[in-house]
Amino acid sequence: RASVDGTTAAMYAVSVSFAATPVLGIATGRKARSQRQTRFVGPRSRTLRTATCAAVGASDAQISERTKRLLRSIEGVGGTQASGAGGGTTLAALERADQAWHAIRNMKVGEDAGPAPVFVTESSEAIPASKCDFDVAVCGGTLGIIIATALQHLGQNVVVVERGLLKGREQEWNVSRPELNALVPLGVLTPDQVDECITTEFNPIKCFFFGSEAPPMVTQDILNCGVKPSLLLRCIKKNFEDKGGLVMERAALGGIVVHPNGTELDISPAPVFGETDENKKEKQNSNVKPVTARLVVDCMGFGSPVVKQQRHGVKPDGVCLVVGSCARGFDSEQNRSADLIATTTDIQPDFQGQYFWEAFPAGSGPLDRTTYMFTYVDADSSRPSLAKVLDDYWDLMPSYQNLKSIEEVELLRVLFGYFPTYRDSPMQTQFDRICSIGDASGAQSPLSFGGLGALLRHVGRLSNGMEDALLSDCLDKECLAKLNPYQPALSASWLFQKCMSVAPGATPPKNFINELMATNFGVMEGLGDTVSRPFLQDVVQFKGLGSTLLGMALKAPLFVPQILVQAGPGPVLDWCGHFFNLGVYTVLSVLSETGVTGEIAAKLAGVAPTSKLLISDQNAVQQAGWDFSILDQRQRFMFRRRLDAWRWGSGRDYDGN
Repeated sequence: RASVDGTTAAMYAVSVSFAATPVLGIATGRKARSQRQTRFVGPRSRTLRTATCAAVGASDAQISERTKRLLRSIEGVGGTQASGAGGGTTLAALERADQAWHAIRNMKVGEDAGPAPVFVTESSEAIPASKCDFDVAVCGGTLGIIIATALQHLGQNVVVVERGLLKGREQEWNVSRPELNALVPLGVLTPDQVDECITTEFNPIKCFFFGSEAPPMVTQDILNCGVKPSLLLRCIKKNFEDKGGLVMERAALGGIVVHPNGTELDISPAPVFGETDENKKEKQNSNVKPVTARLVVDCMGFGSPVVKQQRHGVKPDGVCLVVGSCARGFDSEQNRSADLIATTTDIQPDFQGQYFWEAFPAGSGPLDRTTYMFTYVDADSSRPSLAKVLDDYWDLMPSYQNLKSIEEVELLRVLFGYFPTYRDSPMQTQFDRICSIGDASGAQSPLSFGGLGALLRHVGRLSNGMEDALLSDCLDKECLAKLNPYQPALSASWLFQKCMSVAPGATPPKNFINELMATNFGVMEGLGDTVSRPFLQDVVQFKGLGSTLLGMALKAPLFVPQILVQAGPGPVLDWCGHFFNLGVYTVLSVLSETGVTGEIAAKLAGVAPTSKLLISDQNAVQQAGWDFSILDQRQRFMFRRRLDAWRWGSGRDYDGN
């Protein structure tokens, strides 16, 4: 497996109209809430996502009496949740999540799905105003506020459109400190704010697998920081507004019209469940209104209506089912380390899949621990419901956490959800002036849950690329597609997902996945941190991957044929092409940054325009090579994006932390 990252964020349920919408639920002491934009997390996600909500059809899930009792036991416990309209019991949250998952498994595809819902339209008429209200409109604020602040810091005029209140959860996300520190030079956070947002740090981090005689693989400082989302978003929002940015909260986005000279966003006040006089007064004083912008950044997750329009009738190629809980009552002396990935059983008796575990100390107290169980599947109609997986969790979690029963600890939250992934990712826009990023673009590994972790690595690249597009006037769909280029490292991960799941009707040896994982991690550990640490942080590199595969072939030559049989010839051949491209991207990236070829590449790329550079001295821009005669302005923009694609697509952006 390329990498598995941890999650310790709150999740809550929705009901979803889009069959491919990812959903995570949280049952807490307060009633679970449904809303049009729902945020959720997962391993490498460690953060929130956004989904468009509405009613879905019936589910075939049977919720056990035990699950009903445990969910009801935590009603009335827990802190205030982030924004959300609507309401429902924690049990209803699970029912809605399972209805949405049922809809995905039974969705119609291709022409049978009928016409796509229209959210984005195009007009040949120009916007009458001489200038748009904003340079950039970022839709989806929980993660969008990060890219919005980076763009505002660069001198762009940015508005954030958020369906609810821009307010994070109390339960923390997990990141590595260097990942958060990377936001400091981008103007998103200050060093003091980084320290303020990190509420807990812990080590060591362990990986172990059922049936392996080898000791656990132990590492340090990977996803070992608990970050409080409410503090993080509060700090970033303040920085954004201090820099002149505007946040529209409780703002419902009804549609986008693309014009030759900008976009129109149909924005109106979002309905508030249980509306009070205070809410009505807040609406009257609201800054929510339709706006125009030169560029729209879609950060609304897989459930974005923009994604819904583009991916209509397309079934996810892979899905990660996740359940878990945050509970109190663990031994404080033992609750100081984390499990990044672990197994305690072989493939399930019904061959539905292999269960994996991860667990982290929770920042709410020394006795509190968050535990997740997840499995990789496809969207076949035979796949189990979330309620069924949750029942397995109640059975298996005590053994994993050295408890006699689930009753031995006090449940604080119960979490459940699913995360779909698509092979044709990152998704490239079909519209001028609209760019999807993060989960909306599908830029995360099929082995991870996306969200914050998938975005952090790309914030600098995306914000610089968007500023370049705005100042170079390269806002057509062909140019913006280069912000979400093909990444061979991402595409190569699909073979790992294939090997870590069980196809419908397949009956591999029950210990196959555990043996694969133990062999893989054992080889990586032997090769050292230069190989293992990038893998564990979702970065696939040609040298590390090649060395690991060679090491596995030498260590267990008789096991390699089993891998080929389990994966199948088609996926193996497909993977070979991506692995070859990974090597090509690595070579091209090195050549473009070193020696004579690096100097040539720098001349061809020229100096990317920036607001500061334009303001300072136009002559200095020309002398620096911005007007280099071989390529015109558009070609230079495209070449700069190609350089980015080689660097990030080969994993060479990883700095070794």
